[in-house]
Amino acid sequence: MDPIPQTDSNGLEPEDCSHSHARRYACKYCDKAFPSSWKLTTHIRTHTGEKPYKCTVCNKCYTQRSDLTKHIRTHTGEKPYKCTVCNKCFISSSDLTRHMRMHNRRTPHKCTECSESFAFLSRLEEHFSSVHPGKKPHKCTECGKCFTSLSHLKRHMLIHTKV
Repeated sequence: MDPIPQTDSNGLEPEDCSHSHARRYACKYCDKAFPSSWKLTTHIRTHTGEKPYKCTVCNKCYTQRSDLTKHIRTHTGEKPYKCTVCNKCFISSSDLTRHMRMHNRRTPHKCTECSESFAFLSRLEEHFSSVHPGKKPHKCTECGKCFTSLSHLKRHMLIHTKV
């Protein structure tokens, strides 16, 4: 007689992995497997579109409770994670971690409109289009036309090099 498989609180059955002692929870929609049932449940929502966590202020929905918690802070203004270098505050620990990386590397890409600087040009362009919409900092040296991103300027420059 085969043993009855154990299920977790979500009713999900782990599969045994022959190459490790860990039990894995397999997704029925794709070939991914997860070490815990809650990670599988969250992953399955990418297939089903389920978003069970709803903001009571604006009705925006999320797949994970932690994402809703971060979102709610945009309404309350709460920023509990503070940088020890510059005192800037953040709504999530991951935002603070990402910010801290900036203190440890050069930031040669300076915004022409404010004091922000970035380690990567792509981040400067994202900043520029979201914080300074409508501004076009990249100017063509041939004809003077201006563009919102360097990639758009480079594409434009091709018209000046065609024979």
